[in-house]
Amino acid sequence: MIDFRYHLVSLVSVFMALAIGVVLGAGPLKEAIGDTLSNQVAELRADTEDLTQAVENREVQIADRDAFIESVTDPLLAEQLGGTSVVLITLPGADSDVADALGEQLAASGATLTGRVALQPRWTDPEQQAFRTTLSGQLVQYVEPRPPAASGPAGELAAVLARAVVTTDIAAAGQSDPEAATVLEGLRASELISVDGDPAQLATTAVVLAGPPDEAAGAGDADWAEAAAQSYTALALGLDAGSRGSVVTGPVASAADPGGLLAQLRADEDVAAVVSTVDAVDTPMGRATTVLALREQLGGTAGQYGVAENAAALLPAAAAPPAGGEGG
Repeated sequence: MIDFRYHLVSLVSVFMALAIGVVLGAGPLKEAIGDTLSNQVAELRADTEDLTQAVENREVQIADRDAFIESVTDPLLAEQLGGTSVVLITLPGADSDVADALGEQLAASGATLTGRVALQPRWTDPEQQAFRTTLSGQLVQYVEPRPPAASGPAGELAAVLARAVVTTDIAAAGQSDPEAATVLEGLRASELISVDGDPAQLATTAVVLAGPPDEAAGAGDADWAEAAAQSYTALALGLDAGSRGSVVTGPVASAADPGGLLAQLRADEDVAAVVSTVDAVDTPMGRATTVLALREQLGGTAGQYGVAENAAALLPAAAAPPAGGEGG
Protein backbone atom coordinates (compact mmCIF):
# COMPACT_ATOMS: atom_id res chain seq x y z
CA MET A 1 0.00 0.00 0.00
CA ILE A 2 1.02 3.57 -0.56
CA ASP A 3 2.00 4.92 2.87
CA PHE A 4 2.75 8.33 4.38
CA ARG A 5 6.45 8.03 3.48
CA TYR A 6 5.52 7.77 -0.22
CA HIS A 7 3.41 10.90 -0.06
CA LEU A 8 6.15 12.77 1.78
CA VAL A 9 8.78 11.83 -0.80
CA SER A 10 6.42 12.87 -3.62
CA LEU A 11 5.76 16.29 -2.08
CA VAL A 12 9.47 16.89 -1.49
CA SER A 13 10.19 16.00 -5.12
CA VAL A 14 7.58 18.47 -6.38
CA PHE A 15 8.90 21.33 -4.24
CA MET A 16 12.48 20.57 -5.25
CA ALA A 17 11.48 20.73 -8.93
CA LEU A 18 9.74 24.06 -8.40
CA ALA A 19 12.73 25.42 -6.52
CA ILE A 20 15.14 24.36 -9.29
CA GLY A 21 12.89 25.96 -11.88
CA VAL A 22 12.78 29.23 -9.97
CA VAL A 23 16.56 29.26 -9.50
CA LEU A 24 17.26 28.53 -13.15
CA GLY A 25 14.66 31.00 -14.31
CA ALA A 26 16.09 33.73 -12.13
CA GLY A 27 19.67 32.81 -12.88
CA PRO A 28 21.43 31.38 -15.92
CA LEU A 29 18.24 30.77 -17.97
CA LYS A 30 16.66 34.12 -17.18
CA GLU A 31 17.67 35.85 -20.39
CA ALA A 32 16.93 32.83 -22.61
CA ILE A 33 13.45 32.37 -21.18
CA GLY A 34 12.76 36.10 -21.39
CA ASP A 35 13.95 36.29 -24.98
CA THR A 36 11.86 33.25 -25.96
CA LEU A 37 8.72 34.66 -24.40
CA SER A 38 9.30 38.08 -25.97
CA ASN A 39 9.77 36.51 -29.40
CA GLN A 40 6.62 34.43 -29.02
CA VAL A 41 4.59 37.48 -27.99
CA ALA A 42 5.97 39.45 -30.95
CA GLU A 43 5.10 36.61 -33.34
CA LEU A 44 1.58 36.31 -31.93
CA ARG A 45 1.12 40.07 -32.22
CA ALA A 46 2.27 40.00 -35.84
CA ASP A 47 -0.04 37.07 -36.62
CA THR A 48 -2.97 38.92 -35.05
CA GLU A 49 -2.25 42.04 -37.09
CA ASP A 50 -2.03 39.96 -40.28
CA LEU A 51 -5.32 38.22 -39.53
CA THR A 52 -7.01 41.53 -38.69
CA GLN A 53 -5.81 43.01 -41.97
CA ALA A 54 -6.97 39.92 -43.86
CA VAL A 55 -10.44 40.20 -42.31
CA GLU A 56 -10.62 43.90 -43.16
CA ASN A 57 -9.56 43.18 -46.74
CA ARG A 58 -12.18 40.43 -47.04
CA GLU A 59 -14.88 42.74 -45.68
CA VAL A 60 -13.95 45.34 -48.29
CA GLN A 61 -14.06 42.70 -51.01
CA ILE A 62 -17.48 41.48 -49.86
CA ALA A 63 -18.81 45.04 -49.74
CA ASP A 64 -17.48 45.71 -53.24
CA ARG A 65 -18.99 42.44 -54.49
CA ASP A 66 -22.40 43.27 -53.03
CA ALA A 67 -22.24 46.81 -54.44
CA PHE A 68 -21.50 45.39 -57.89
CA ILE A 69 -24.33 42.86 -57.64
CA GLU A 70 -26.74 45.59 -56.58
CA SER A 71 -25.66 47.83 -59.46
CA VAL A 72 -26.38 45.18 -62.09
CA THR A 73 -29.32 43.38 -60.47
CA ASP A 74 -32.12 45.81 -61.31
CA PRO A 75 -31.31 46.01 -65.05
CA LEU A 76 -30.89 42.23 -65.25
CA LEU A 77 -34.07 41.43 -63.35
CA ALA A 78 -36.27 44.24 -64.63
CA GLU A 79 -39.71 42.88 -65.56
CA GLN A 80 -38.72 39.30 -64.66
CA LEU A 81 -41.85 39.35 -62.52
CA GLY A 82 -43.81 41.79 -64.67
CA GLY A 83 -47.55 41.25 -64.24
CA THR A 84 -47.01 39.11 -61.14
CA SER A 85 -48.55 39.92 -57.77
CA VAL A 86 -46.77 38.83 -54.58
CA VAL A 87 -47.63 38.71 -50.89
CA LEU A 88 -44.69 38.73 -48.47
CA ILE A 89 -45.12 36.64 -45.33
CA THR A 90 -42.64 36.98 -42.46
CA LEU A 91 -42.16 34.43 -39.68
CA PRO A 92 -41.23 35.22 -36.07
CA GLY A 93 -37.53 36.11 -35.89
CA ALA A 94 -37.35 37.39 -39.47
CA ASP A 95 -35.27 40.56 -39.90
CA SER A 96 -37.50 43.52 -40.79
CA ASP A 97 -34.68 45.24 -42.71
CA VAL A 98 -34.21 42.11 -44.83
CA ALA A 99 -37.97 42.01 -45.41
CA ASP A 100 -37.88 45.64 -46.60
CA ALA A 101 -34.97 44.95 -48.95
CA LEU A 102 -36.65 41.81 -50.29
CA GLY A 103 -39.88 43.68 -50.95
CA GLU A 104 -37.96 46.39 -52.77
CA GLN A 105 -36.20 43.80 -54.94
CA LEU A 106 -39.46 42.08 -55.84
CA ALA A 107 -41.01 45.44 -56.78
CA ALA A 108 -37.94 46.44 -58.80
CA SER A 109 -38.33 43.18 -60.73
CA GLY A 110 -41.82 44.14 -61.86
CA ALA A 111 -43.94 42.47 -59.17
CA THR A 112 -46.88 44.14 -57.46
CA LEU A 113 -46.79 43.65 -53.69
CA THR A 114 -50.26 43.33 -52.25
CA GLY A 115 -49.02 43.54 -48.68
CA ARG A 116 -47.04 41.98 -45.88
CA VAL A 117 -48.33 39.48 -43.34
CA ALA A 118 -46.30 38.88 -40.18
CA LEU A 119 -47.03 35.65 -38.33
CA GLN A 120 -47.04 36.13 -34.57
CA PRO A 121 -45.72 33.71 -31.90
CA ARG A 122 -49.30 32.55 -31.19
CA TRP A 123 -49.27 30.89 -34.63
CA THR A 124 -47.08 28.09 -33.27
CA ASP A 125 -47.39 28.38 -29.48
CA PRO A 126 -48.30 24.85 -28.24
CA GLU A 127 -50.48 26.37 -25.51
CA GLN A 128 -52.65 28.01 -28.19
CA GLN A 129 -53.25 24.79 -30.14
CA ALA A 130 -56.86 24.37 -29.00
CA PHE A 131 -57.64 27.98 -29.80
CA ARG A 132 -56.12 27.72 -33.30
CA THR A 133 -58.04 24.52 -33.99
CA THR A 134 -61.32 26.15 -33.03
CA LEU A 135 -60.61 29.29 -35.05
CA SER A 136 -59.51 27.45 -38.20
CA GLY A 137 -62.61 25.25 -37.91
CA GLN A 138 -64.71 28.42 -38.06
CA LEU A 139 -62.80 30.03 -40.93
CA VAL A 140 -62.22 26.95 -43.08
CA GLN A 141 -65.80 27.30 -44.40
CA TYR A 142 -64.38 29.96 -46.75
CA VAL A 143 -61.81 27.55 -48.19
CA GLU A 144 -62.75 25.71 -51.36
CA PRO A 145 -61.86 22.95 -51.81
CA ARG A 146 -61.58 22.02 -48.15
CA PRO A 147 -58.16 20.77 -47.04
CA PRO A 148 -58.07 16.97 -46.53
CA ALA A 149 -58.63 15.71 -43.00
CA ALA A 150 -55.15 14.19 -43.02
CA SER A 151 -53.63 17.67 -43.15
CA GLY A 152 -54.55 18.17 -39.49
CA PRO A 153 -55.02 21.48 -37.64
CA ALA A 154 -51.74 22.93 -38.98
CA GLY A 155 -52.70 22.17 -42.57
CA GLU A 156 -56.18 23.58 -42.03
CA LEU A 157 -54.84 26.83 -40.61
CA ALA A 158 -52.35 27.10 -43.49
CA ALA A 159 -55.20 26.67 -45.97
CA VAL A 160 -57.15 29.39 -44.19
CA LEU A 161 -54.27 31.86 -44.48
CA ALA A 162 -53.70 30.90 -48.12
CA ARG A 163 -57.38 31.60 -48.83
CA ALA A 164 -56.95 35.04 -47.32
CA VAL A 165 -53.91 36.17 -49.32
CA VAL A 166 -53.35 34.16 -52.54
CA THR A 167 -55.21 32.76 -55.51
CA THR A 168 -54.54 30.63 -58.57
CA ASP A 169 -56.94 32.72 -60.64
CA ILE A 170 -55.09 35.45 -62.53
CA ALA A 171 -58.35 37.31 -63.17
CA ALA A 172 -59.05 37.48 -59.43
CA ALA A 173 -55.62 38.86 -58.58
CA GLY A 174 -55.67 42.37 -57.16
CA GLN A 175 -59.44 42.39 -56.89
CA SER A 176 -61.32 43.14 -53.68
CA ASP A 177 -62.35 39.84 -52.08
CA PRO A 178 -64.83 40.23 -49.18
CA GLU A 179 -64.43 36.62 -48.03
CA ALA A 180 -60.64 36.93 -48.03
CA ALA A 181 -60.97 40.13 -46.03
CA THR A 182 -63.19 38.35 -43.50
CA VAL A 183 -60.71 35.51 -43.06
CA LEU A 184 -57.79 37.92 -42.80
CA GLU A 185 -59.57 40.00 -40.17
CA GLY A 186 -60.37 36.87 -38.17
CA LEU A 187 -56.70 35.90 -38.08
CA ARG A 188 -55.61 39.45 -37.27
CA ALA A 189 -58.18 39.95 -34.51
CA SER A 190 -57.05 36.67 -32.96
CA GLU A 191 -53.49 38.04 -32.83
CA LEU A 192 -52.15 35.25 -35.02
CA ILE A 193 -50.93 37.73 -37.62
CA SER A 194 -50.32 41.42 -38.19
CA VAL A 195 -51.01 42.98 -41.55
CA ASP A 196 -49.45 45.77 -43.60
CA GLY A 197 -50.97 46.82 -46.91
CA ASP A 198 -54.02 45.06 -48.37
CA PRO A 199 -53.15 41.38 -48.87
CA ALA A 200 -56.88 40.57 -49.15
CA GLN A 201 -56.52 41.89 -52.70
CA LEU A 202 -55.25 38.46 -53.56
CA ALA A 203 -51.76 37.80 -54.92
CA THR A 204 -50.90 34.97 -57.27
CA THR A 205 -47.56 34.15 -55.60
CA ALA A 206 -46.14 34.14 -52.09
CA VAL A 207 -42.68 34.66 -50.63
CA VAL A 208 -42.05 33.55 -47.05
CA LEU A 209 -39.17 35.03 -45.04
CA ALA A 210 -37.80 33.03 -42.12
CA GLY A 211 -35.21 34.05 -39.55
CA PRO A 212 -32.31 32.23 -37.88
CA PRO A 213 -33.43 29.22 -35.80
CA ASP A 214 -32.16 30.73 -32.53
CA GLU A 215 -34.21 33.90 -33.02
CA ALA A 216 -37.54 32.26 -33.83
CA ALA A 217 -40.29 32.31 -31.24
CA GLY A 218 -39.99 29.32 -28.95
CA ALA A 219 -36.33 28.68 -29.79
CA GLY A 220 -34.92 26.25 -27.25
CA ASP A 221 -38.35 24.82 -26.36
CA ALA A 222 -38.56 21.30 -27.82
CA ASP A 223 -42.37 21.17 -27.90
CA TRP A 224 -42.59 24.59 -29.49
CA ALA A 225 -39.90 23.75 -32.04
CA GLU A 226 -41.77 20.61 -33.09
CA ALA A 227 -45.04 22.52 -33.40
CA ALA A 228 -43.33 25.23 -35.44
CA ALA A 229 -41.73 22.70 -37.78
CA GLN A 230 -45.09 21.10 -38.53
CA SER A 231 -46.88 24.42 -38.83
CA TYR A 232 -44.38 26.08 -41.16
CA THR A 233 -44.09 23.02 -43.39
CA ALA A 234 -47.88 22.98 -43.68
CA LEU A 235 -47.81 26.73 -44.37
CA ALA A 236 -45.32 26.32 -47.23
CA LEU A 237 -47.44 23.58 -48.80
CA GLY A 238 -50.68 25.47 -48.25
CA LEU A 239 -49.41 28.65 -49.87
CA ASP A 240 -48.02 26.70 -52.81
CA ALA A 241 -51.31 24.84 -53.33
CA GLY A 242 -53.34 28.04 -53.10
CA SER A 243 -51.16 30.12 -55.42
CA ARG A 244 -49.31 29.90 -58.71
CA GLY A 245 -45.95 29.64 -56.95
CA SER A 246 -44.25 30.06 -53.59
CA VAL A 247 -40.68 30.52 -52.36
CA VAL A 248 -39.43 30.21 -48.78
CA THR A 249 -36.35 32.28 -48.01
CA GLY A 250 -34.08 32.95 -45.07
CA PRO A 251 -30.49 33.52 -43.96
CA VAL A 252 -27.88 30.78 -44.39
CA ALA A 253 -28.40 29.71 -40.77
CA SER A 254 -31.98 28.76 -41.57
CA ALA A 255 -30.67 26.34 -44.18
CA ALA A 256 -27.49 25.09 -42.54
CA ASP A 257 -28.25 24.98 -38.80
CA PRO A 258 -30.18 22.16 -37.14
CA GLY A 259 -33.79 23.20 -36.66
CA GLY A 260 -33.64 25.75 -39.48
CA LEU A 261 -36.80 25.98 -41.58
CA LEU A 262 -35.04 25.78 -44.94
CA ALA A 263 -33.10 22.73 -43.79
CA GLN A 264 -36.36 21.03 -42.81
CA LEU A 265 -38.08 21.83 -46.09
CA ARG A 266 -35.11 20.68 -48.15
CA ALA A 267 -34.89 17.42 -46.24
CA ASP A 268 -38.52 16.57 -47.08
CA GLU A 269 -38.56 15.29 -50.66
CA ASP A 270 -42.32 15.79 -51.07
CA VAL A 271 -42.07 19.43 -49.99
CA ALA A 272 -38.88 20.15 -51.97
CA ALA A 273 -40.59 18.84 -55.11
CA VAL A 274 -43.10 21.71 -55.11
CA VAL A 275 -41.80 24.50 -52.84
CA SER A 276 -38.64 26.44 -53.75
CA THR A 277 -36.20 27.64 -51.09
CA VAL A 278 -33.46 30.28 -51.21
CA ASP A 279 -30.87 30.91 -48.51
CA ALA A 280 -28.59 33.94 -47.99
CA VAL A 281 -31.55 36.23 -48.62
CA ASP A 282 -29.84 38.80 -46.40
CA THR A 283 -27.45 39.45 -49.31
CA PRO A 284 -28.11 41.06 -52.72
CA MET A 285 -27.31 37.73 -54.38
CA GLY A 286 -29.88 35.90 -52.26
CA ARG A 287 -32.60 38.43 -53.03
CA ALA A 288 -31.85 38.27 -56.76
CA THR A 289 -32.00 34.48 -56.57
CA THR A 290 -35.42 34.74 -54.89
CA VAL A 291 -36.73 36.62 -57.91
CA LEU A 292 -35.37 33.97 -60.27
CA ALA A 293 -36.76 31.16 -58.11
CA LEU A 294 -40.20 32.77 -58.09
CA ARG A 295 -40.01 33.18 -61.85
CA GLU A 296 -39.16 29.50 -62.12
CA GLN A 297 -42.13 28.65 -59.89
CA LEU A 298 -44.41 30.39 -62.35
CA GLY A 299 -43.10 27.99 -64.97
CA GLY A 300 -44.07 25.02 -62.80
CA THR A 301 -40.64 24.09 -61.46
CA ALA A 302 -39.23 24.08 -57.92
CA GLY A 303 -35.63 24.20 -56.74
CA GLN A 304 -33.42 24.62 -53.68
CA TYR A 305 -30.91 27.44 -54.13
CA GLY A 306 -28.18 29.25 -52.23
CA VAL A 307 -24.74 28.80 -50.70
CA ALA A 308 -25.55 26.26 -47.97
CA GLU A 309 -24.38 22.68 -48.48
CA ASN A 310 -27.94 21.38 -48.75
CA ALA A 311 -28.76 23.70 -51.66
CA ALA A 312 -29.02 21.97 -55.02
CA ALA A 313 -27.54 24.91 -56.93
CA LEU A 314 -26.43 28.49 -56.47
CA LEU A 315 -29.30 29.85 -58.56
CA PRO A 316 -31.85 28.61 -61.11
CA ALA A 317 -30.73 27.86 -64.64
CA ALA A 318 -31.80 30.47 -67.19
CA ALA A 319 -35.29 29.71 -68.49
CA ALA A 320 -37.57 31.19 -71.08
CA PRO A 321 -40.29 33.52 -69.73
CA PRO A 322 -43.42 31.54 -68.80
CA ALA A 323 -46.37 32.00 -71.10
CA GLY A 324 -49.52 33.80 -70.05
CA GLY A 325 -48.20 36.75 -68.08
CA GLU A 326 -48.50 35.28 -64.59
CA GLY A 327 -47.10 31.93 -65.61
CA GLY A 328 -48.04 28.86 -67.56
